[in-house]
Amino acid sequence: MSALLEGRQRKALAASYFAFYAILGLMVPYLSLYLDHLGFNSAQIGWMLAILFATRMIAPNIWAALSDRLGTPVRIIRAGALLAALTYLGLFVAKEFLVLAVVMGIYTFFWNAILAQLEVVTLTTLADRPQDYGGLRSFGSVGYIVLVVGAGWWFGLRGPADLPWVGLVLFLALLGASMALTEVAPRVRNEAETDIPFMSQLLQRPVLLFLLAAMLMQGSHGPFYTFYVLYLRGLGLGESTAGILVAVGVLAEIGIFLLAPRLLGRFSVRTLMALCCVMTSLRWVLTDAAGTSVLGHGVAQLLHAFSFGLAHACGIQFVHRNFSAAHQGKAQALYASVSFGLGGAIGAYISGQLWHNGAGASLTWTLAAIAAASALVALLLMGREQDGRRR
Repeated sequence: MSALLEGRQRKALAASYFAFYAILGLMVPYLSLYLDHLGFNSAQIGWMLAILFATRMIAPNIWAALSDRLGTPVRIIRAGALLAALTYLGLFVAKEFLVLAVVMGIYTFFWNAILAQLEVVTLTTLADRPQDYGGLRSFGSVGYIVLVVGAGWWFGLRGPADLPWVGLVLFLALLGASMALTEVAPRVRNEAETDIPFMSQLLQRPVLLFLLAAMLMQGSHGPFYTFYVLYLRGLGLGESTAGILVAVGVLAEIGIFLLAPRLLGRFSVRTLMALCCVMTSLRWVLTDAAGTSVLGHGVAQLLHAFSFGLAHACGIQFVHRNFSAAHQGKAQALYASVSFGLGGAIGAYISGQLWHNGAGASLTWTLAAIAAASALVALLLMGREQDGRRR
């Protein structure tokens, strides 16, 4: 651990991941609870969560283009953290649907500028030791766990009305962590790479199919991100239990992140991603079938190691290997916008339309399983010769 966090830059990266994913750990499981507290119905909640993900379709690409032009990803991270914290203040006064939707659209636009640039800074910092990525990224998982469990316990005692205050503290922590980061010059892997146009790298059949698979995988998480806490509460399981179950999944995610370098060194990205698709489909089937069984939900949550943890590690590495150094910012942003942005927004919207205050839960989980299985088809169409490594 001491070697992993050696130097100010690595400590700042770990703190930034912790704060960013702590915000996610507050917003994804509990924003629906807060919106339900404000009196919104399932369709409206679905729209709100779709906004959160939809800004990932636009924001990362705009900010990445600016970052690539300026060559200063750390400056983009700081600006995003500052502007997100300032615009997040609107959550304290916004109670009507349209006003709250506008506030969410604005602050998430700035917040979603951060992660793709943080990944670029991390991969550039770890150019000599890329195997340390999983260890640093696991601090984000720890932040997620702390907030999921802590907020679940707090909201179980006091209700979700305090969510805006908790979020403000986290945004300020993210801003503080970003101020400790320093710019790192990217390494060009060879002279020819600088001349390869971005679109020629993007429009390769394996790249497009992998992005489609990533979008379907994240889209399948729609009902989980949007309604899981409300789903468990409807089954008679409280917020505290929901927080612990989500934390179980993130603990499994941490474990797989630590194993990911070995797995990616032994197996192709395509093979590992295909395994993730199968496990993800199984996860949603088990979530539907578990009923009131805490053990059943716990087993389903362990599969988060594959549906998010290993799948995300595969996505980051695929992009890193298949795009030149000059285009890493745009490529990582595109990956985030297509998978978490477009996929997440579609999943949240469809879930909101089908959920019907829990009456459509079984249908929604079934469609989620089908979406994950469809991602497997996209991967199979990539072709056996493709393993996600640059030629």
